[in-house]
Amino acid sequence: MHDEDFCCAVCLDFFIEPCIIKCGHSFCHLCIESHLNITEKCPLCRAFPGNPIKNRQLESLTMSYISFRNLSTSYYERMKSNRKKNVQDEELKSEIRSQVRQQVGIGLEHIGDLEGDTVTIRLKSSSSK
Repeated sequence: MHDEDFCCAVCLDFFIEPCIIKCGHSFCHLCIESHLNITEKCPLCRAFPGNPIKNRQLESLTMSYISFRNLSTSYYERMKSNRKKNVQDEELKSEIRSQVRQQVGIGLEHIGDLEGDTVTIRLKSSSSK
């Protein structure tokens, strides 16, 4: 067995609350939910996934594998907490992008991904002309 057997193809880390979708691929619950909010296709095979179903057997196997590798349960819990925070951060960034696009009325594709901590956009008010 290898680490990648117990890793999500979206986040590339150990499965956290793994789910299986209709095509048979498994992902972390938060990863697949976040992905499906953007596109309703499997990240690996592009098939329509249907509703994710918790895969308790894979979760148990993953935890056993982590334990076998001498990774503590607290590490698993920290990973889980960090993953939730990262997903929430990405969702917040996405919401901010959407709101800015609506407010400004233009696409921001030329800015690219908002990887930095701060994005400043200065707008001229119509009354300053």
